[in-house]
Amino acid sequence: MNVSKEPIFNPKRLREARLIRGLTISDLANKIGITKQAISQFELGEHTPKSETMMAIINTLQFPKNFFYKEFKEQYVGNTFFRANATATKKSKEMQYNKSMLAGYIYDYLSDYIEFPELNLPDNIHVNADWDNDLIEDLAKRVREQWGIGDKPIANIVHLLERNGIMVFSVDTDSQKVDAYCQHRTGRPFVFLGNDKQSAFRRQFDGGHELGHILMHADIDNQEILNREENKILEYQANRFASSFLLPADAFTKTVTSTSLLHFVELKKYWQVSIGAMIYRCKELNLIDESRYTSLQKQISMKKMRTKEPLDDVFPLQEPVVLKKSILMLLENDVKNELQLIQEVSVPQEYIEMLCNLDKGTLNFKEPEPTIRLVQR
Repeated sequence: MNVSKEPIFNPKRLREARLIRGLTISDLANKIGITKQAISQFELGEHTPKSETMMAIINTLQFPKNFFYKEFKEQYVGNTFFRANATATKKSKEMQYNKSMLAGYIYDYLSDYIEFPELNLPDNIHVNADWDNDLIEDLAKRVREQWGIGDKPIANIVHLLERNGIMVFSVDTDSQKVDAYCQHRTGRPFVFLGNDKQSAFRRQFDGGHELGHILMHADIDNQEILNREENKILEYQANRFASSFLLPADAFTKTVTSTSLLHFVELKKYWQVSIGAMIYRCKELNLIDESRYTSLQKQISMKKMRTKEPLDDVFPLQEPVVLKKSILMLLENDVKNELQLIQEVSVPQEYIEMLCNLDKGTLNFKEPEPTIRLVQR
């Protein structure tokens, strides 16, 4: 006679859920009416919550019960590079890191059913290279050649990354200080693009920036121990790559026939890159000198274009589609229904929908409609 084993509480899951909700140990303890020492002991695996405490944890954190008993496949997560304001807090970064763990659980689950695009990154990238500007420009050219872009503008960097095997997730960053981030993982890199800033042109640069980190900084042992100056260098390199990749030097130079602000508005339609980024690229390529650059920056400030440029409202945001299509394929082909999918993934519905760029409510369970037939008499 087979006796099913009692599920075992997994302390790692409690810590993940707490950090995703942005709660300290004291916050959670206060909300459920127990001591913070008890929460610490649960997270360290020293004690297991009693059933009534477990129900309070589930109700407070709004995670499915089976999440706290799940032993997910072990994930290798390399460095996480945040495209973040220098003042981004440790708490906001911890929230995003733990959301990325949920993304990994969703990806692993879908991988059993879906054949994702093959990863297509250049081989023989210089390991631990001293990435000077020339090397970065050459790398951007290599990627454009390998991906068959030539010197054309990139209209949708999100779909470009997805077509070449990089997993792109949508994420609410809950902060004006984190735009995007990426991770090196076993098999294929993950890129997370923030939903909080709805600008197609900003997203273009964010995607290029994260691709730069993926290509150039995979071999850094531990980004966490780097000092501020070393991190600034990595950010500069990723920015330079994004600039080189989105605005290839020779082709871009030919289109800059004037350095008036009005001309850059016209160029924005063609290159699909912000005016600010194009002006900076002109400076990088010595198409304008420091004096002209300063003059243009003053005009941008006077016209209040720092936070919102012309055309920002016109172009739709580029959205990831691979994960969304994967979920819908499982549902539409009756491989899984909404309830099965949520139970088996063991991640809250809101996070599956957010990370996979599904409309809210897509995974609301829908009872099958009655079947009727026409009878010929």
